Amino acid sequence: MSLFTRIERRAASVVGSRATWRDEVEYSSVATASGEEINPARARTLVAVWSCQSLIADGVASLPIDTFRKVKRRGSRETIDSPSWLVAPNPFETPYTFWHKVMVSLLGEDGNAFIQLAREGDNPKGNIVAAFVLDPLLVDVDEFSPTPLYTYEGRTFTPDTMIHIPAFTKPGQRRGLSVVEHAAEAIGLGLAAEEFGARFFSQGTTMAGVVEHPGNPKPGEVAVLARMLKKSHAGIKNSHAVGILTGGASWKSISITPEQAQFLETRRFQNIQIAQLYRVPPHLIDPTVTSSWGSGVEEQNKFFVDYTLVPWLTRLEQAFSRMLPNGQYVKFNVDARLRAKTAERFQAYVQAVSNGIMSLDEVRALEDMQPIPGGKGKAHVRPLNLIEVGKEPPKAAAQPPESEPTEKEGEENTDD
Repeated sequence: MSLFTRIERRAASVVGSRATWRDEVEYSSVATASGEEINPARARTLVAVWSCQSLIADGVASLPIDTFRKVKRRGSRETIDSPSWLVAPNPFETPYTFWHKVMVSLLGEDGNAFIQLAREGDNPKGNIVAAFVLDPLLVDVDEFSPTPLYTYEGRTFTPDTMIHIPAFTKPGQRRGLSVVEHAAEAIGLGLAAEEFGARFFSQGTTMAGVVEHPGNPKPGEVAVLARMLKKSHAGIKNSHAVGILTGGASWKSISITPEQAQFLETRRFQNIQIAQLYRVPPHLIDPTVTSSWGSGVEEQNKFFVDYTLVPWLTRLEQAFSRMLPNGQYVKFNVDARLRAKTAERFQAYVQAVSNGIMSLDEVRALEDMQPIPGGKGKAHVRPLNLIEVGKEPPKAAAQPPESEPTEKEGEENTDD
C-alpha cells in the first residue's frame, strides 16, 4: 500500500468523527455589539474581507519560489534545483492551490498554518516526499511541552513532521492569534451595514411614513389599506410608483434616506478599516478610494509587495527553509510582480550587463529565453576604463617634440 493511499484511507476513516468537531469549532461565533455573530465563514461573506484575503493569498500563490545554497568561499549564493516536494507538494493539488491554502489558514481561519510532512517509511528523519495543509481548527498545540507537539486526528507530530507558521503572535504563546476573532467588531459592523442596505431595498418603500385618516376607520379598513399600500409600493420593483389614497386619507413622510443616515459613508469607512486590518492598500478593494501613494501603477504595486506581501513571504521562507539541508534556503521571487514596461526593463538590463552585475544568459533567463549557444553568454563583462579609486596608472613622462630637420641637414643627407 502506497503512502498516499494510507493517507487517503486515514482521512476517510475519521470523516464522521471530525465533521461534528469541525462544525462546533468553525461555527462557534463571537458575539458583537452590532448583533452579528462572527466566525471565519461568516466573515468571508463581507466582500471587503474576501477581497483582502484573496488578494494576499493569490499574490503569494502566484509567485515562483527558488532554492539557493550559500557559497562561503565567495560570500554569495548559487541557485540549485528545488526539492521535489516544493515543486509539487503533493499529488492531489497544484503548487498554487497549496500555497493558497496556507495563506487562507493564516488570514481567515485561525491565524495559524499547519503543514504535515510525509517522509519516506514514516521515518521522522527520512526524506520528505509530500506536504499537506491541514485544517488549523483541528490541530491542537501543546503550549507547555519543552518540544513543540501537535495533535491532529489522534496522532502526535513533532517539528520534524509538522511545519507550524503562526501569524500574529504574543509572548508566551505558540499559537497565533486569529485576525477574524480580534477584529470581530469591525467585521460585524460591516456586515450589519450590508444587511441594512439589503433590507432597505427588499422591504423599504419609497413613500416611507404614516397614513393619516380624518375619521375613525374600522380595523378591517385599516388592514385593507395597509395591504394595498404594501402591495403597491413595497420592494425595489415598486419604487417610484404613483401613490393614490382615498377616503380623505393623507400621507405623512417620516423617513430619511440612507445618505442622510450616512449609510454609504459607514460602508466606505468599514471597507477602509478592513483594508487596514489586512494591510492592503484601500484602493485595491474600494474603487471609490483614491490612492495618494506613488505616481504610477508600478509604484503602487511595489507598495503592495513591500508592505503587504513581504512580511508573509518572510514567514513562509523561514519556516520552509528550516526543512532543507544546512546552508540551503528558499526565497519567493517578487520580481515577477514588479516587472516594468518593456523599454524600462531592457534599459535596466543594459546597465546590469554593462556593469558586470548580470550576464547575458541571466538576462535571457528572466525573459524566458534560451541561453546563447556555446556558453558565450555566461561571462560577466565590464568596461576596461573602470579601475579602483586610488590606483590610477602613472602618467607617462612628457617627451620633447621631435625637431624638424634643418635645411643643411637635408642637403647633407642628399649628398650622401
